[in-house]
Amino acid sequence: MHFSHISIGGGITGLETIITAFEKIKKELKKKNLKKKKISFAVIEKKIENIPGGIAYSFEGSKYGYFNNPLRLSPKSFFKWILKKENKKKIISYLNKFGGYTGQNWVNQNSKVLLSSNLKKLNELYIPRAILNIWMEEKLILLISEIKKINKNSSNVFKLEFFKGEVIKIKKDKKKLNKIIFKNGYCEKLNYKLSKNPLKKLLFKSTNNKENFIYSQTQCVGLGLPPPKQLATAKAQINKNYIWDFYSQGSTQAIIQKIFKISKIKKKLKIYFIGYKAGLLEALPELKEVILKKKLNIELICSSKNLESIQDATLTLCKKRYMLRKQFLEKLKKIHKAEQIYSLILYEFNFAVAAGYKKYDVWTEILNKNILNKCMNNLNLLQKKKYYDIYHNKIRGITRFTYPETIRARENLLDKNILKTKKEIVNKVDDKLGNLIVSSKTFAKKHEKNNYDLVINVSGPLNVEKIKNEIALVKSLKMQGAKVKSGGFVVDGNFQLKGIKNVYTVGILARGFNPERKTILKAILENSAIAGQSIAKTLLCI
Repeated sequence: MHFSHISIGGGITGLETIITAFEKIKKELKKKNLKKKKISFAVIEKKIENIPGGIAYSFEGSKYGYFNNPLRLSPKSFFKWILKKENKKKIISYLNKFGGYTGQNWVNQNSKVLLSSNLKKLNELYIPRAILNIWMEEKLILLISEIKKINKNSSNVFKLEFFKGEVIKIKKDKKKLNKIIFKNGYCEKLNYKLSKNPLKKLLFKSTNNKENFIYSQTQCVGLGLPPPKQLATAKAQINKNYIWDFYSQGSTQAIIQKIFKISKIKKKLKIYFIGYKAGLLEALPELKEVILKKKLNIELICSSKNLESIQDATLTLCKKRYMLRKQFLEKLKKIHKAEQIYSLILYEFNFAVAAGYKKYDVWTEILNKNILNKCMNNLNLLQKKKYYDIYHNKIRGITRFTYPETIRARENLLDKNILKTKKEIVNKVDDKLGNLIVSSKTFAKKHEKNNYDLVINVSGPLNVEKIKNEIALVKSLKMQGAKVKSGGFVVDGNFQLKGIKNVYTVGILARGFNPERKTILKAILENSAIAGQSIAKTLLCI
């Protein structure tokens, strides 16, 4: 089976790339009055539930999760969609049905603001991530409708099909097409239908139609967040109470389900989180409510090498809006080195904190004024390389902010002595007679082994350089010559892999995919549009 373009991954990257390519091709066909053109798209996703939000925004993967930033930092098109009355009601409906204890708290605290027209207050709302799944679903349904309309009213033919399967390799073919190879040797075609459920209108179902191989001219790889380093032994990996990949294995919902199951057998539970940042924080608000309301006897332990965490994304109250100093803005104009960007941000942070503001006040202004983009324009090629290789990660390290409720939940659990922190490095997770054993090395260089009922690895995603057998497709692309540097695939200005023609990746797998430190959603939407334009030109040979 042959397609013009295939998106590997049914989330934002895969769908936005197709949507942009479709719109560009449609416009070019009309402009040049081209007839009888056949353009076909396919989406391949290993978990049907991830279409169209991907792992990060699917109903299952993002349950109880909220955006790290308030609405004012959302993409304009998404914010505009949120402001519609019917979509505000969908947020409340979703939280009432699926939001758990934290969802009910959110509705009680924020529904009046959400349903109001007060933009100033709406700007500061943090909304559930799963809502993006509904937005993407509407866009996908519109695309399907547009394709049907064109096929009915013109001689040009578009096709969009969906498949369930795990891609393990993209192989060059003699016919100048790439061959898509699957785990287990096949993929399965999906059918879909529309339902009346306002929260989930598009329903996919597996069929018995299997394809051993699929061919296409261009491909876009969007696999979501890579898993963390595998620390478990082969035996521990198959233990049902070890969670290696937090998001793809069900995130907070999976942890709570396992807790309920174990608590039927044991009166006291010991749960260990390997990590102290995003994954841990996301789970804590709902986990705190469950533990307190169900009166569960649970000890939570979390660890990292230095116990450095993420800051809460809240502006300083009872103060005027922070304004970047004239001195800061003047120095910006003179920046010609990558290290100067990092140093200048640090300097402004320190000044703001001394004046009674938060770092987030400064960061908000930097994002609003598009400061990093202006700085990047002043750098020559050598300094841009230094920025991507060194200073982008340094800036990311000091500008990670998150949903404030997660920080509050952590502090509350620490105060109640339910959550305990350990400064240590985990070397191994093993299984002995069904018990999970965590081997670690403490800050005092003491080696410890402790038993836990449930172990969750949230130590952070692997970068492309460190991925070996964890993601077969990434390993395959590296073996075939895709260039890798500074933890990511090296891509050109259109996000095409350097070293492998016609293969694109726009997100976290790409080196420097978000140099301006925008929100990840905004960066991926913009990058997907760029890749989609390039794919369209390739397919039309323009």
